[in-house]
Amino acid sequence: MLFFTCSRQDTVRPHIKTKLAALDTLFVTQPLQSILQIDSLLQESSNLSTLEQATLLFNKGEALYLNDKYLEALNAHLKSYKLFSELKDKYNEARCLITLSGASLHMGDIETSQAYALKALHLSQLIGDTRIEGKAYNQLFSLHFKLKDYNKALTYIKTTDSLYTKALDTTSIIAIKSNTASVYLQLKQYNKALASYQEAMTLSQTKKDPKTFVSVLNNIGYTYIEAGEYQNAEKFLRGAITINKNIKAINAAPFKGLGSMFLLTNKTDSAYVNYKKALDIYASNNNVKEEIEVRDKLIAIFIMTKDYIKALNYQIVRDSLQLQVNSLEKNRLLDFANVNYEVKQKETEINHQKEINSRNTWLLASIILLFILVIILTAFYVYNSKLRAANKASKLEQSLLRVQMNPHFIFNTLAAIQNITLEGNPIKSSNHIAKFSKLIRQNFDYVKKDSIALNKEIAMISNYIETQQLRFNNAFSYTIKIDDSINTSKVHVPPMLLQPFVENAIEYGLKEKKKNGVLTIKIKQEMQALLFIILDNGVGRSAKAKQEKVTEELHATSIFIERLKMRNKGEEKTFIIEDLFDKDNNPSGTKVYFKLKL
Repeated sequence: MLFFTCSRQDTVRPHIKTKLAALDTLFVTQPLQSILQIDSLLQESSNLSTLEQATLLFNKGEALYLNDKYLEALNAHLKSYKLFSELKDKYNEARCLITLSGASLHMGDIETSQAYALKALHLSQLIGDTRIEGKAYNQLFSLHFKLKDYNKALTYIKTTDSLYTKALDTTSIIAIKSNTASVYLQLKQYNKALASYQEAMTLSQTKKDPKTFVSVLNNIGYTYIEAGEYQNAEKFLRGAITINKNIKAINAAPFKGLGSMFLLTNKTDSAYVNYKKALDIYASNNNVKEEIEVRDKLIAIFIMTKDYIKALNYQIVRDSLQLQVNSLEKNRLLDFANVNYEVKQKETEINHQKEINSRNTWLLASIILLFILVIILTAFYVYNSKLRAANKASKLEQSLLRVQMNPHFIFNTLAAIQNITLEGNPIKSSNHIAKFSKLIRQNFDYVKKDSIALNKEIAMISNYIETQQLRFNNAFSYTIKIDDSINTSKVHVPPMLLQPFVENAIEYGLKEKKKNGVLTIKIKQEMQALLFIILDNGVGRSAKAKQEKVTEELHATSIFIERLKMRNKGEEKTFIIEDLFDKDNNPSGTKVYFKLKL
């Protein structure tokens, strides 16, 4: 459905094209009928594509314009122009602007007419359409002609003529030649005016269009009147009348021209006869402005012939007609003002919406940039945190390794092995070297791992304790008790977790006892946690601390707690070191216990 809707926006369906083609002939002959048919098509707007609506409105505007309904034409073309703009159809935008300029000019809005014409000119040059460019220049000609800026008007009409020189549209070229002649006529350059009209007449004869030919003859007649060549003027005007009779056309212009000619030559009777014929035609066609102009001439004739009663009667009718024209003009200007107000109001709303959209765009861009910045900062923070954590872990590994394999322990162990070798017991010495080398390898292998199996941790701590027993000549014994419910190969714990406390028990408790020292390691399962207990029956932590001022750092307690904190399970809260006392309240050892969550 979406594809169907989108695809229709750029096409006019064949049956719509057929109806519009049929209406082309009605635009001139029956413009009102063509407008009614277009309106009936527009009533089905929900079934029309945007291009179809725009095209129908354009044709309606053209029909209204040809029927001199300029305000309605303006409204239709404004709607059509908006739709073509949405479709980004520059060609039809320019066509709309030409008619908008013409309608505005007829309604007396010179400034708006010029703006539309200049915009049409810009679009035509942008798309490279010389025909529309010529129409835009012709519209600028009309505008300056109305302003009586004849030199500027002449420049524009000559430009239009140059653009249409190679065109096949004879009707347009005839109109251009006639417009050129009209400018020369206003500039009192009668020969040039007649030469241009002669070109137009030749083209109209070639085209075999009697109505156009009659229009040119009228213009030539009027030119001769202006030039004071009345015989030539009468010849062309009567020629126009003859052709009108032959084609059964009713045209008041040649009678009006003859009336003016006879009035200028003081032939009042002939002037009255021709003016009266022109007046009847204008009245029947309801052409009020021309009727008023002719009545003014007739009033002048009656005053000249001293027929004041007829002059008064014509004046009364003329004044009533002028009141009608003034009323219509007032209403037209009021309607036009309302249209302008609505257009300006819509423009203001559009500009306001554009400002809101612009602000929203900047706001959205700012939010996106801020979001990207937050992501970058977050990523940087996470990356930095990982680096800090890795750095901290590396430092902990180094500290742990230094604690596990401190030089004092290594040198004493090597010295003990050396003594055994010197005593002449190579087998025992070899066994202890193997255990010691295995202990060193285990320390280096496990220090970089997050966890190892519990059985490997027990094997390593056993190896460590036995190495310490070598140092102290078996002055103490040890036991490791593990609940049978614990699968030591599947349960994983942080590596070298017990060694610091075992070392503390030996170095600061059992070493001073000399004999009968006992080190006990218990591992139990409590719910979803492992409980570790390290017991010794040495001299006690407090007593040794008094003697050597042993600090927490020497016991590696802070490193152990940091390792638990890095697991983020709250296990550091379960860590306790307890001093043991006998029944006489003398120190009898140390107890360390903590829990690890499974």
